[in-house]
Amino acid sequence: MNSKTYSYMSLLLLVTLFWGLTFPLIKNTLEFVSPLIFLAFRFGLSTIFLVPFLIKKKGIFGRRNVIQGLIAGTLLFFGYYFQTVGLEYTTASKSGIITGIYVVLIPIISYYYLKKPASRYDILASVLAFAGLILMSSGALSNSGIELGDILTLLGAIAYAFQIAYLSKYSEGIDTVVFTFYQLLVVAVLSVVFIPTYPSLQMDLNYYAIFTIIFTALFAGTFAMFVTTKALIFIEPTAAGIIFVGEPIFAAISAVIINHEVLGPYTLVGGTIMVLAMFITTVDKYVSSRRKSGPSGI
Repeated sequence: MNSKTYSYMSLLLLVTLFWGLTFPLIKNTLEFVSPLIFLAFRFGLSTIFLVPFLIKKKGIFGRRNVIQGLIAGTLLFFGYYFQTVGLEYTTASKSGIITGIYVVLIPIISYYYLKKPASRYDILASVLAFAGLILMSSGALSNSGIELGDILTLLGAIAYAFQIAYLSKYSEGIDTVVFTFYQLLVVAVLSVVFIPTYPSLQMDLNYYAIFTIIFTALFAGTFAMFVTTKALIFIEPTAAGIIFVGEPIFAAISAVIINHEVLGPYTLVGGTIMVLAMFITTVDKYVSSRRKSGPSGI
């Protein structure tokens, strides 16, 4: 591996840290701003940040860019919708861990949607992930609110997995910046459209809420997109996937530090099993890709 590879691996780790930090920050912000209003501000701002990079782009209004951007953006919206609403009913640490299940779900969805066979390690990882989810949630069976948050967050993870599978199938040959712009724009617009459907609305834009909106829009949004897009030129996707497994770990650590969450035994054991499942499936993909590419590798 050359110096650029190491540099981009470090940047990907930084992006993963940013993603992990968003869970407790958003959890706290939802006390002041309703989920859909927060999403509208966050992705509206993230879309605006991206506009300067579109000035010299060609084919912005190309039919393929528009249609596939709308579809991918809709899937992305439901991912963020269920995840953010779910944060109102569960802890930030559990939300981060459950969201990470999308890493395990992708091979399953790919099997049916992309006709790519799932390996025995994919199947093992899937069984472990859902076992960990059940164990982690079982410690709060008496609290229906936390159960609801777990279910909503799982739905968000499923939406993310479908969105990534869709990108894998249709994003080849599409300008990444333009494609990302449409996805962010769709999430922002749908968030505004769905605002009236939410039962309780509040918008107290204090300093904490404004900071979280800007941080998630700029660092966990626009910056993260550019880094991951550029990094995947020098790093195999499967190797990047191993780094992304750090997101739920950073989410749990951030929740303990920022929100002083106490990770009970069910959360710790169940979460560890789920992270292990994510690690198994990403390492399996990494080893498989290395075998196909031969000794030259990265």
